[in-house]
Amino acid sequence: MSVQTSLTTALSEIDRAVGIVEFSTAVVRRDKQLCKADLPMFLQQAAVEFQSRFLPSFEESIRAEKSWGYATTCNAVSRRAGGLAGRDTCERIASRVSQLDHALMKKIGIRALSIFAASFGRHARRAECRQGAVRIAKFCREESRSLQELNNLSLAGLINGFSKWPEGSDFRQAAVAIAGEVIRRAGRHHQLSEFRQQGLVSLVNGFSKWPEEAASRQAAATLALEILRRPRRVADFAQQGLAILVNGFSKWPEELPCGQVTVAVATEVLGRATRFHEFSEQDLANLVNGFSKWPEENASRQAKFAIASELLRRAAQLPDYTQQGLVNLVNGFCKWPEDATCRKAAVAIAGEVFCRAAQLPDLTQQGLSNLVNGFSKWPEEAASRRAAVALAREVLRRAAQLCEFSQQGLANLVSGFSNWPDELPCGQATVVLAGEVLRRADRRTELSEFTNPGSQGPADRLQQIATRKRRSPGHDHDRQ
Repeated sequence: MSVQTSLTTALSEIDRAVGIVEFSTAVVRRDKQLCKADLPMFLQQAAVEFQSRFLPSFEESIRAEKSWGYATTCNAVSRRAGGLAGRDTCERIASRVSQLDHALMKKIGIRALSIFAASFGRHARRAECRQGAVRIAKFCREESRSLQELNNLSLAGLINGFSKWPEGSDFRQAAVAIAGEVIRRAGRHHQLSEFRQQGLVSLVNGFSKWPEEAASRQAAATLALEILRRPRRVADFAQQGLAILVNGFSKWPEELPCGQVTVAVATEVLGRATRFHEFSEQDLANLVNGFSKWPEENASRQAKFAIASELLRRAAQLPDYTQQGLVNLVNGFCKWPEDATCRKAAVAIAGEVFCRAAQLPDLTQQGLSNLVNGFSKWPEEAASRRAAVALAREVLRRAAQLCEFSQQGLANLVSGFSNWPDELPCGQATVVLAGEVLRRADRRTELSEFTNPGSQGPADRLQQIATRKRRSPGHDHDRQ
């Protein structure tokens, strides 16, 4: 009865709230106090009331310097517990933000904008949320000095919001500006000592979405140095935080500090062997994928063996892994093909991939090529063969989409399928892939892009197959 009274009291409080300040304060407070069972009803009702009572006067409230209440309310209701009502509210306010001029954006302030960006990122598939985030990203680029007002958690929230759309140029440029701010702060006397663990983790995760940017690389190395500088290094990070750090730093394997932190994490993971049950499936997948970027490190190898054993112990939970999680595991384990435990784990994953044949259309192009490449390290295993055939059929289904694959992806597919020459789908897929190489050559894409001088790897085999097909009597280029 007391729990129900608490919900009733909370709903009554937001119903009585006179202005946005009082309303948002009540929403934030009750969001922290209500039990998990009652929170969805409260947040969804709050979202409905927010839309009808306060959203219409959004611009007026900005001018009255009351935008903070809009940001904190949006942050609360946009989470999963807010349901469709919360998502709709987030979309509507994002739409309004996308139309604001520069003066009103400045009036909102960078702190509130960082909260809006994080909220919009939770609904990245909604066009309105993307447009609202674009407007904030442009503001960050134009007013980069305002980033100095943010603490590390706000910087992290900002870049993690933008990271949901890594392909957008506006988000890329904003990420570079945020990276520049992190680098600037590292040059202070006290460096990044005030950065919390959550901030460090979220910033690394955010910058990893733009690994090719020099600023992202430098900022990531700077954050790694900060972790190494601390007495306890990674000992106090939560399991998920360790996994995110390793997965993020793995984008820059040539950066010494990133590798040093990864080795420290591997050592810490080994020390937590009795607590492996606390690592989620995604955590384990991220750790394996990250450690595989430093396969020569003994700590990486030992941690990977331990995780492979844990995966086998949890074999019944393989259906709970995401597609990308399975890809990360295979991509990691295949760096140690001689290890019996990795082999057994890969065989178990191959069986799961085969069982999910109907879901293979959901795989990304890179995920598809990585699975084929990974399973090819154990071609004699029946499970690897069955999974490869299923993946070959998926390649054939995507024949019209092969233009979206990278050169390396095409090469990995051909190299992988070549391990099962007696399987008809693998051969058919190879022929189709060769046809794509020819189409790229016809568009004046140099076949040399597929080759590595002085080697006879998968790229060379792909070129040879394409060349043979070009010379065959039935090919258009041989017709008179």
